[in-house]
Amino acid sequence: MTRAFLRLVGLAFLGAGLVPVVTVTCDRWSARHAFSPGLLFELGGSAAVVFAAVRFWAVLKKVEGRVDAHAREQADFLSAFPPRYADLAIFGAALLSLLLELAVIRWQGTVFEFFAFYKNFSLLCCFAGLGLGYALAGSDRMPLGLTIPLLGGQFALLVGLRFGLAPWLSCLTILPFREQLTMGLPSARTLSQAIAIYFFLSVVFLSTVLAFVPVGQLCGRLMERREKLRAYGLNLLGSLAGVALMSILSWLWTPPLVWFALCFLGTLLFYSRRPLSLLMGMGCATAALVILAWPVTPLWKRIYSPYQLLELSEGPRGLMVMRAAGHYYQRVHDLARSNHNVELDPELRHIRDYYELPYRIYGKPKEVAIVGAGTGNDVAAALRSGAEHVDAIEIDPAILMAGQANHPERPYQDPRVQAIVNDARSFLRNAGTTYDMVIYGLLDSHTLLSHAASVRLDSYVYTVQGLREARARLKPGGVLSLSFSVISDELGRKLYLMMQDAFDGRPPVSVRAGYDGSVIFLQARDTDLVLPAGVLQESGFQDRSSFYANAALQADVSTDDWPFFYMPRRIYPLSYLVMVGLTALLLFFVTANFFAERPQFSQLPFFLLGAGFMLVETKGITELGLVFGNSWQVIGIVIAGILVMAFLANCVVQWLRIRRSLLPYVLLLASLVLGWLVAGRGGLPSTLLGRLETIVLLTCPIFFSGIVFSTLVAARGRIAGIMAVNLLGAMGGGLLEYNSMYFGFRALYLIAMVLYAVAFVWDLVPREPKRSMG
Repeated sequence: MTRAFLRLVGLAFLGAGLVPVVTVTCDRWSARHAFSPGLLFELGGSAAVVFAAVRFWAVLKKVEGRVDAHAREQADFLSAFPPRYADLAIFGAALLSLLLELAVIRWQGTVFEFFAFYKNFSLLCCFAGLGLGYALAGSDRMPLGLTIPLLGGQFALLVGLRFGLAPWLSCLTILPFREQLTMGLPSARTLSQAIAIYFFLSVVFLSTVLAFVPVGQLCGRLMERREKLRAYGLNLLGSLAGVALMSILSWLWTPPLVWFALCFLGTLLFYSRRPLSLLMGMGCATAALVILAWPVTPLWKRIYSPYQLLELSEGPRGLMVMRAAGHYYQRVHDLARSNHNVELDPELRHIRDYYELPYRIYGKPKEVAIVGAGTGNDVAAALRSGAEHVDAIEIDPAILMAGQANHPERPYQDPRVQAIVNDARSFLRNAGTTYDMVIYGLLDSHTLLSHAASVRLDSYVYTVQGLREARARLKPGGVLSLSFSVISDELGRKLYLMMQDAFDGRPPVSVRAGYDGSVIFLQARDTDLVLPAGVLQESGFQDRSSFYANAALQADVSTDDWPFFYMPRRIYPLSYLVMVGLTALLLFFVTANFFAERPQFSQLPFFLLGAGFMLVETKGITELGLVFGNSWQVIGIVIAGILVMAFLANCVVQWLRIRRSLLPYVLLLASLVLGWLVAGRGGLPSTLLGRLETIVLLTCPIFFSGIVFSTLVAARGRIAGIMAVNLLGAMGGGLLEYNSMYFGFRALYLIAMVLYAVAFVWDLVPREPKRSMG
C-alpha cells in the first residue's frame, strides 16, 4: 500500500507544480497568445515550481523505505492499543475526522471563491478519502504521518496561487459552471479556461482525498476493536462532538489557524510513540500553521464570522470597505445632512438619492423594517428620512458589529434603531408587528447555506413565498422596496415576475439606480404604486418597468421548492455533469492504485443507504432551516439533531434487539411518501404545532433509515468495510443532490425512495455469503 500511496502523493505534488504552467498557458491561449514582458517571468516561475515538484517525487522514492516502516509501525501501534481505551479512541477518531472535514470545507472557501459557492465539492473530496480509508482499515500499513504534510502542501499551494501568483492566474477565479450567476465571478467562456479550472480542481481533489485516507483508516481500524453496533454508536457520538466543537469555534469567530491546530493536535495524539515520528509530526504541523498564519493581505483586517471570511480596509474618503469571499461586498458612506460635501459631490448626491428614493415615494414612515441591514447605510437613510422606529435585521453578527464600529453616521447607536441578528426570512415570518415600509438592502450572499446543499445563504429570502411573507408584514398602504445588484437582464426579469406574483399579479415599479448595479423594485401592499412626478428626473434614475415587463426576456420564478434564485432559467445543470464525471473518474483512478490491497466494495445496500441518507439529510437541513431560520446556529443544531436521531436509532436496535429490517424499511418508505405528499401541498403551517409536526416529518426518515442501517450492520460483514461503502454512497448522494437544481427539493424524496426501495429489494434476494470487506 505504501508504494501506491506515495506514488499518488508524488503525482499530487507534480500536479500542484503543473497548475501554474497549465493556468498560464490557458490564460495566454484565451487571450489569443498575447505577449507581455511578464510572460517570461510567469513561465520561468512555473518551470521552477515544476522542477521542485519533480525533485520532491525523487526524494519520495528515496525515503519510501522509511515511510513504509513508519506506516507499518503506525498500524502495529493501533493494533496494540490498550483495550480499556478503545471506546475513547473510537470517539476521538470520529471527532477528529468530522472536525477536520468541516475545517477543510470552510478553509478552502476562504481562499478560492469557487469553494465558497460550491462546498459540495470539498465535501465529496472528504467523503472519498474517508471512505477509501475505511476500506483499507485492515491494511498492515497506515501512513497517518503523511496527513499533516499533505494538508500543509495544500495550504502552500492554494495560498501561493491565490495571493502569490494572482495577477497571472486569472483562470482560477473563473467558475466552470454556466447555469448559476455569481456576484463578482465570471463563468468560463472558452475551453482553455475550463481546462485550467478543472485541472486545478483535480489536484485539489487528489491532495484532499490522500490527506483523509489515513484518517479513515484510523477510524475504521479502531472501530474493529469493538462490537459493531457499539463501535458505530461511538462513531456517531464522536461525530456529534465534532459538529459541536466546530459550532463553538464558529461562535468564537476563530480563524483557520485555531481549527487546524486542534486537528493537528488530535492527529498527533494517535501517532506512534517513537520520538522521531512525533518530532517530525510536530515540525510539519508547525510549518503548516505558519503558512496559515502568514499575513497574505496585511492591509486588510480579516474576520472569520460564522458564515464567511470578511475583510475590512479603508476605502475612498477614508471610510470602511468590506470584502467577502475575496470580492467587494459593502462600503459605508457619510451622507449626513451635516456633511456639506454631499451637495458638492455629484457621486455622493447620487448615492444618497439611491438610498432615500423609497422614502421620497412613500413619505415619512413611522415603522420601518430593513432586512439585510449590513453596515448601516440603509438604516442611516431611514433615520434621515424621519423614521420613528427601525428594525435592522442582519444575519451576520460580524457585519453588524463592523457597521456599529465604523459607520460615520452612527445609525446603530440611535435609540430609534433596534439591531436584530437573525435570518431575514425567519424574521419576516415571525415578526409580531407590521410596518409602513419593508426595505430589502443589497442583500446577497457569497456562500452556501450549508456544506451539504447547493442552496445559497440568501436563496430562501428571494422566493415568491418569502416575498409574500414580507408583504404580510406591511400595514395598509405600506410599501415594499427591494434593491438588488442585477447582473443580468434575465435576473431582473425574474425579480420583476416574483414581485408581481407576490402582489396578486400587480407589476412592480422598477427603477434602475445605477449604484453598485442596483435596480429598485417597489410595490404597495394593496394598490398599484405610482411614482410621484419629478422623482426620477431629480435623481437621474431610469424607469425600467416596461423593459422587465417584456415577455421576450425569459425567466423562471424561485419558490421554496426550487429556491435557486441565481439561476434565471430552470434548466438542467449540464455543466455540473462535467464535475460529476470528473469526480467519479478521479475516485476510480485513486481506488485503482489500491487494487493490490483488494478492498471489497460489495454490500450494495449500504451504498444505497448512504446515498439515500445524504439526500434525506440535505432535505432536512434546507427544510428545517427554512422553518426555524437559516442562521448558522439553526443549521448547526439541525446537523447535530440528524446525528442524534441516527444514534438513537442505533440504540433502539440494541435495546430491542431488532434483527429484521422489513418493518423499518416499510416505515422508512412510508415516511418518505408522507413527506413528499406534504411538500406537494406547500408544507405544514408555521404555527407551533405545525413546526413540531415538521420536525417529526423530517426526522422520521432519518430515524427509520438509521434503524435499517444498524440492523444490517449487526448482521453483515466488518464495520470498517460497511462504513467505507456507506461513505462512498453518501458521496454518490451528494452528486445526486445536484438534480434538485432542476427538479426541485421535493424530488429528492423520490430519488431517496428509489434508492431505499432498491436496497430493500436487494436485501430480499438470498445470495451466497461473500468474503467481508477490509
